[in-house]
Amino acid sequence: MLPTGIFSQSMIAGLAMAACIAILGLGTPTAALADDDHGHPANPWTAESAIQALKEGNERVVNGSPTHPNSTLELKKKLAAEGQFPLAIVLSCSDSRAPVENIFDLGFGDIFSVRVAGAVPGVDELGSIEYAVDHLGVPVIMVLAHTQCGAVTAAVGGGEVPGNLGALLKQLSPIAKLVEQLPEDKRVEAAIATSSIYFRDHLTQLSPVIDEAVKTNHVKIISGVYDISTGVVHFDD
Repeated sequence: MLPTGIFSQSMIAGLAMAACIAILGLGTPTAALADDDHGHPANPWTAESAIQALKEGNERVVNGSPTHPNSTLELKKKLAAEGQFPLAIVLSCSDSRAPVENIFDLGFGDIFSVRVAGAVPGVDELGSIEYAVDHLGVPVIMVLAHTQCGAVTAAVGGGEVPGNLGALLKQLSPIAKLVEQLPEDKRVEAAIATSSIYFRDHLTQLSPVIDEAVKTNHVKIISGVYDISTGVVHFDD
């Protein structure tokens, strides 16, 4: 317990926030970069340069020529000392076949990765995204689905699933309904493609923080589907 007679409420709140950041390993922005007009950290990446980096990185992977950048010990020390300025937030599935940094040929400090089965933006995921937008100044949010997604397949198949997984799959039920008129053998593939666009378009409705960042042109939301067989990311341009 902190002695409240010595510390003001604002000081206690600040100490608590600093402790949370330290525990999470999220770092703090470097002092060399000033905040922008809306109070967001001035991340050196723009939406355009970040999206280009994602596309070029994926092309290198698909072409069999990844460079595995930003993986040195020196960089790790720099990030630990100076903080992080990721180029993109990627909301993606937890599937072991879809490791985000490998998909885009990127490394430490490049991606603020938020992973959950089905790439479903629940409260915890939205809070994580809001942190990266508001405190790290990340200019791009990407919602990334992938082929053969087990969560989407289960949601399309219907039926009752017990426990917390059942609660998660319920958040995919609107997407399952959107494809239920299609032939049965086409539903899963269509639902996967639809899911990234659906969640992309709903992030601003689910989060006032994200909505405000989009309206002030602080962040751009994009989506795509990763093919786990070919390695290609199909961007929803």
